[in-house]
Amino acid sequence: MVCVLLAACLQAASSKPLGPRAEISLLTCAPGKAIWTHYGHSAIRVNDPDNGRDLCFNYGLFNFNSPNFAGRFISGQTDYLLGSCPTALFIEDYRSERRSIHEQVLNLNPSEKEALWQALCENAKRENRQYRYNFFYDNCATRARNIIENNLEGKVSYDSTLLYPTLRASLKHYTAAHPWADFGISFLIASEADRAATFSELLYAPGEMQIAFGTARIAQGGSLRPLVKSSGDIIFFPGSFTDSSLQAKAPKNKPFDVVFWTMAAIFACCVFLQTKERKAHKKYTLIDIALYALAGLAGCLLCYLAIWSEHPAVHKNLLILWLNPLHLLYAIGLCIPAFRKSRATVVYPCFAATLCALMMLLSLMLPQNIHPAYWPLIAIYLLRAIPVKK
Repeated sequence: MVCVLLAACLQAASSKPLGPRAEISLLTCAPGKAIWTHYGHSAIRVNDPDNGRDLCFNYGLFNFNSPNFAGRFISGQTDYLLGSCPTALFIEDYRSERRSIHEQVLNLNPSEKEALWQALCENAKRENRQYRYNFFYDNCATRARNIIENNLEGKVSYDSTLLYPTLRASLKHYTAAHPWADFGISFLIASEADRAATFSELLYAPGEMQIAFGTARIAQGGSLRPLVKSSGDIIFFPGSFTDSSLQAKAPKNKPFDVVFWTMAAIFACCVFLQTKERKAHKKYTLIDIALYALAGLAGCLLCYLAIWSEHPAVHKNLLILWLNPLHLLYAIGLCIPAFRKSRATVVYPCFAATLCALMMLLSLMLPQNIHPAYWPLIAIYLLRAIPVKK
């Protein structure tokens, strides 16, 4: 189904003018189970019964099989595509995943409909349909909003209030049902996501855009008209919400979730092993090799993102103080017998512990939220700085 949908979506639509009964809608799709679907999806529907057209324009197409897809995605160099496909095919794909779709019919006059239709057809041409994806600032929701706003004869006035203070707070809402994904995203996202977000920036999420469109007005001259004239669910499944931030039954973030307790258990194991070390008056070198190698590899990834990634939200990450490439060099050194007998095995853990303490202090002063599950892990490196008498 996905392959068929992708092939159909890459077809360009005919730009023949719309009929008098044509309607254009914003479609908001509920989040899915796959990690790239956790935040939902937006599309634009053009229903033109006079010309026998009912199409969806989808800015969220990408190809997993493209060369070095994972590396390019991490580097912020992923190119997405706009395509069109029959609305029935689009709906069926989401029905198969049991994901709700909410439709908001836009309150446009005939000239605005035609301008938006022609802009979509032009944008869907082979030479125009590709764009450089950015999770927060250029995605399926922001593209849909921009092309709608740019083809109105007035200006959109949003009456909604800010639902979240920061981009990270919004992210965490959408990953509340996926604690391990939330843990990983918290590792990658840096302090950029913790500054005060503007209303426009928060509309990167399809669910937030649906809420905003529901109360928005088009200001033209001295008059105001609603941006949306009617709305309703095309398909609905219990527990599958589109505007999930307003749903009382939507999953809520838990500060102490399964990830936190897993990390706490790892910390407890390290405490137990260190107790055995003190009784045996002997360091278990393999523990340090594993711990510092993992921290070093994670640090290499964070440094790569900070220096080379095009994603602005991953550049200034305080976790680099705790997770840095020097740990990997130390882990390699511990594999050498002569190095294990040197004073470096006492000095370096203290240096690493100092960096951990500095990161903890800065996290209280600077705007970067640290996932609670990282604190037990950080405590392990503080613990390993305590020397064992031989």
